[in-house]
Amino acid sequence: MSNLPPPQFPPPQPPESGPPQSHSDITELVNDMSVQSAPTPWFKRPFLKLPVWAWLVAVVALVGVGVGLAVSGGDDTETLGPDTSLDVTEPTADTETTVGTETTVEGSEPTITEPDDTTAVTEPIDTVPSGAGVVAGAPAGERGTQDAPVAAGGVADVGSGWRLQVLSFVADGAAAVAAENEFNDPPPAGKTFTLVKVALGYYGLEDPAAAYTPTINALGADKVQLETSCGVIPEELPVFTDLFAGGVVVGNLCFVTTPADGAGMLLYANADFFGGDDSFLATSPPAGGEPAPMPTLTGPQDGAAATADRLAPNPVNTGVDVGDGWALTVVGGARDITDAVLAENSFNEPPPAGFRFVGVDVTYSYSGEGSDVALTATTKAVALTNVELSGECGIIPGEVDLFSDVFAGGSVTGTICFVVPEGGFDMVLYTTTFVDDFVHHYFATK
Repeated sequence: MSNLPPPQFPPPQPPESGPPQSHSDITELVNDMSVQSAPTPWFKRPFLKLPVWAWLVAVVALVGVGVGLAVSGGDDTETLGPDTSLDVTEPTADTETTVGTETTVEGSEPTITEPDDTTAVTEPIDTVPSGAGVVAGAPAGERGTQDAPVAAGGVADVGSGWRLQVLSFVADGAAAVAAENEFNDPPPAGKTFTLVKVALGYYGLEDPAAAYTPTINALGADKVQLETSCGVIPEELPVFTDLFAGGVVVGNLCFVTTPADGAGMLLYANADFFGGDDSFLATSPPAGGEPAPMPTLTGPQDGAAATADRLAPNPVNTGVDVGDGWALTVVGGARDITDAVLAENSFNEPPPAGFRFVGVDVTYSYSGEGSDVALTATTKAVALTNVELSGECGIIPGEVDLFSDVFAGGSVTGTICFVVPEGGFDMVLYTTTFVDDFVHHYFATK
C-alpha cells in the first residue's frame, strides 16, 4: 500500500490549542489552472497528458476514501510507535459548528462535545476548587466570562493562585475622589469617576508575590477598556504590597466612566504571565449589602515556598550575606515605638486604629567593590496576616541611614519601623537586593 496519508476534504481548521491532528494534512492535488479562450471545452483539455475530467474523477475518488476513513476513524487514542502515544481530544472553544463548513471561534473556550448538525455552545462558569497550585483552605474560585461573569460578591479565580472579589460599587464617586486630594482634577465633561471596592487574595505556593501581579481592568458599555486616570483615590487597593500565601488586601479601584457604563460595567483580570484567559466579574451591587471579604489564612501555610524560612529565620545578632556585598544583622528585638515616633515630629500622624509603630534595630555592613548605599538591600516585614507590613511611620528617632555612601568595611546602624497590628509583634523581617530580587533572607525580631 502507499505510504501517503489518507486525504481529508475539506481540510479541517486547526484548533487554537490542544494536541496535533492525528493525520497529516492532505497534499494539494490540483494546481491552479488558468482558463484561456479556446474552442475545446474545459473538461476535455489535457493536463499532464490526461483530460481534466479524469483528474476530477480521481480527486472525487480520493475524497471518498478520506471520508470513509474519517467516519470509521477508530478510537480517540492512536498509537504512533512502540513507546509513543498521542491523546486526541476535542478542542475547547466557544463554537458554533455546522457539519461540512468552517468552525467559527468566538470568545473563551468551554469544553464541547461532538456536535450534531448545527450546535450553539453556551459558555458556563467553571468553578475551580482548592487543590493543586494553591494552599489548603484557599477559597474556590469561579472563571467568569464576558457573557457569564462572576456575580458581585462571588470569588473569581484569576490565575496563578490569585482570587478577586467585588465588594461594593459607587457609580458616581467624583465627590469622594475630589475630597481625597485637593490637587485631583475633576473628571472630563460628561464623565465621572466610578469606584469599585475589591478584595484581592493570594493563595498560591510561590510566596511572597506582589499584589500588582494580576492585571485588573474594566469594560464599559462600548466594549472598550476604561481609563483609570482618577488621581489620588480614597482607600486605594495597595497593589505595591507583597502577599504571602493566605494574605488578602482590600481597597478601591477607580475608572473614568460615562452614565451608560454604570449598569453593566465588568471587571476583567488575569494573573497568568504566559497566557490564560481573563476572568470577568460583574460590578453591580451585591444583593443584601456588602459581602464579607474572602478569608485570610493566618500564619505561614504548609506547602508555600517561604514557610520553612519564616518558621526558622536567622536569629537576632546573626549577620547574614544578603547579596550585592551587603550583610544584615538584627541587633535589637522588636519594640513598640509609637509614642517616640509621635513625639519625634509634630507632623507625624498616629497609626491606624488597632495598629502600633514597631521598631527594629539593624546593622547593614558592606564588603563589596567601591561604595554603595544601604538602600540596595530592601528590608520588609511580615506577621501572621501574611501581608507585607507598611513601613509608613513618618519621621522616626534613630532611623538607619539608607542613603549615605558606604565603602568596603563600613556599616550603618539604626532603627527601621513598621505598622503592626496590636498584639502582633510576632513578625519576621525579609531582605532582598536589586540583583537577587527573587532571593529572600528571613530574620527573627525577638
